[in-house]
Amino acid sequence: MKNEIPSSQVLLEIARGYSIFTVNKKKYYFRHFSIEDMLELDEFETTQLGVAKKKGIKSETELIKDAMKYGSWTQQEEDKISSLEWTISNSTRILNKINDPISRKSFSDQIEGQRGEVNTLLEKKNKISSYSAETLAQQKRLSKMILNSLFYDKEFETKVEDQDIESLGGLIFSKFAELANKDNLLKASFLTYFFDVFMSTKNSLSLFNSDFMGLTIFQKGLISYSRVLLNKIKNTKIPEEIYGDPVKMFDYEEKEEVEENTTHGIEDIKNKMKAGGGELKAEDLLS
Repeated sequence: MKNEIPSSQVLLEIARGYSIFTVNKKKYYFRHFSIEDMLELDEFETTQLGVAKKKGIKSETELIKDAMKYGSWTQQEEDKISSLEWTISNSTRILNKINDPISRKSFSDQIEGQRGEVNTLLEKKNKISSYSAETLAQQKRLSKMILNSLFYDKEFETKVEDQDIESLGGLIFSKFAELANKDNLLKASFLTYFFDVFMSTKNSLSLFNSDFMGLTIFQKGLISYSRVLLNKIKNTKIPEEIYGDPVKMFDYEEKEEVEENTTHGIEDIKNKMKAGGGELKAEDLLS
């Protein structure tokens, strides 16, 4: 992975509850969002949505209906998104049961192609709804998130001034994605510094000296993934070749006992793909 962040760094930032940015030799402190912060942001966004609607700004649904009326969006495109998303979800489940590398490659390529179709349709749809009441409320939420999380000091006493915020917004969302990344959280949670202590602790909140509302969303993720890994170790026969790799352990599922039915099902899907010229349609997954 390009520019992969060390697992120890992920654990350090999550455990202490903040990240440090250095821009032009100046330090800024990004305080991680607590569960209480996120709930209050949900409430704020809902309030702003109501304010926008009272001002006469149309909702996403209204804008999409108008677009359909004038021909810039169709019900067929709307249905296509739902159909593709359903097919991708079920195809991914089937992919995990296919062992043949050629079949896996073919199936995986089709899923990626369908994801591309969905993204293209969603991009077109999002342009239509970009001036909706929901979008405005979301933008105000994001602005509030940035304003309330950036400080000049690690005691979080002095908020960052407006002139510095513009250059830091992108860094916050990049860091947010980094710390919320499933693989990063799994690797950090399985580090001996954390996992050994987690296994011996009855109250997970005490690991961060916090109550429920004060727990950051990344700390919550660390606890959740550690819990899943511990349950896997206790209740699943994990193959030796993947033991110690938290990502592979997390994704591992024991094969179903009824292997014959699974094999026949996959062969049937492969035959349907051949009959359809290598493409799998939503109706092919209905059984």
